[in-house]
Amino acid sequence: MSRFTERVALRGDQAALEEAERECFSDPWPGRFFAAEMEGSRRYCRVLVDAGGQLAAYTFCAWQFLDLHVLKIATRPGFRRQGLALRLMESAEAYVAREGGETVTLEVRRSNVGAQALYSAIGYSYAGTRPGYYADGEDGLVMTKMFNASEPRYDGA
Repeated sequence: MSRFTERVALRGDQAALEEAERECFSDPWPGRFFAAEMEGSRRYCRVLVDAGGQLAAYTFCAWQFLDLHVLKIATRPGFRRQGLALRLMESAEAYVAREGGETVTLEVRRSNVGAQALYSAIGYSYAGTRPGYYADGEDGLVMTKMFNASEPRYDGA
């Protein structure tokens, strides 16, 4: 049995999310971004908490037509190397499959070779580069994975 519980991100998680962001990223999201995502429509916001209720990992995603776009995924330093990011990605992918989505897309820092290796290992392909995507000017590599896209969807309009 896993010692981590997955659940929907709640407003009460905002302080822990802000703290985790500062631990994980040089350009952290402000708390208001998390609040906006939690309250937004067509969002998929999940956290993993340990048995004591401490935030271990999280992901925030938004639908863009038939694509679930991973806006944020992170594992706090003390919880890394336990498969938590993989678990969150698999959960998001299962959600996409249930909802009839066609793709999952994300951006990853060019320098984050560990994350790129994880995404490649679970079937994501390089789809392009966003030059200067991050606040410090680093490029973002776009990676995507296809689901449920056996036939093009065109309604004749």
